[in-house]
Amino acid sequence: MKGGVGKTTISAHVMRVLYHQRTKKTLLIDLDPQFNLTQCLITKAEYDKLKAANATIFSAMEPPSKVSIFEVATTHLPPPDPATLITNLRHFQNNAAFLDLIPGNFELVKYSLIDDHNKLASVKQRFLQFISSTRKEYDVVVIDCNPSSSFITLCALHACTHLLVPVRPDRYSVLGLELLADFIERIPTIQPKPEMAIVLNCIPRQGYDATTENELRAHGTFGTLVLTNRIRQSKILAASSKYTGFATDKPVSYKNLVKTEISAVVAELAAKWGI
Repeated sequence: MKGGVGKTTISAHVMRVLYHQRTKKTLLIDLDPQFNLTQCLITKAEYDKLKAANATIFSAMEPPSKVSIFEVATTHLPPPDPATLITNLRHFQNNAAFLDLIPGNFELVKYSLIDDHNKLASVKQRFLQFISSTRKEYDVVVIDCNPSSSFITLCALHACTHLLVPVRPDRYSVLGLELLADFIERIPTIQPKPEMAIVLNCIPRQGYDATTENELRAHGTFGTLVLTNRIRQSKILAASSKYTGFATDKPVSYKNLVKTEISAVVAELAAKWGI
């Protein structure tokens, strides 16, 4: 419900550590029309080839076609095999686990321009079928969402079993958390409600005012959902046009400190969700 809180950072870098430490077959799905997760992890040249081959998440929503941006291409055929859309990012030599990406696509923005319920319903159903197929191949499926209450947000909420919500320690992010919880509660078709965990992100290393954090931890609804471990502010985690890949793989100083801090979040989250 709010941009800039770290959804993509966590989808990429926290789940990279989870994949490695828990030896889980992990799939990252970029469901944001801005596709920042994709741009973070693969080069533009590689992405252009994948997009030309229709190997993006858009193909899970509707089949390739030449319909206008105000139309939806419908079909009775099932969604594509996930294997046809994935990009392998890293794998163990013994193939015990692998880490894959399904790239995003700006074409997803069309769903904010269409108000035909029947057409959108077919798109959502196709997406849900696709996610069901991914669960047969992966232990963890991560959907990186866009910051809004849009149609594609609804698709993700209907598909997911758990929510990991990053919150910066400021009043606006806490408000976004309250809006998200109210939004989910008001949608009767989201059943059962996904299990929520909240992670405090981008905590300053010096001069930190913990007032907002303390209020959140004492919150009657959200307090027990906040992870004990936090993600601290770090230039290593910041996106850079000069680097493509996972932050914890950067050949830089203090990388191990950041990785250790993320590892604590991963351990707590894995224990909480039985991963």
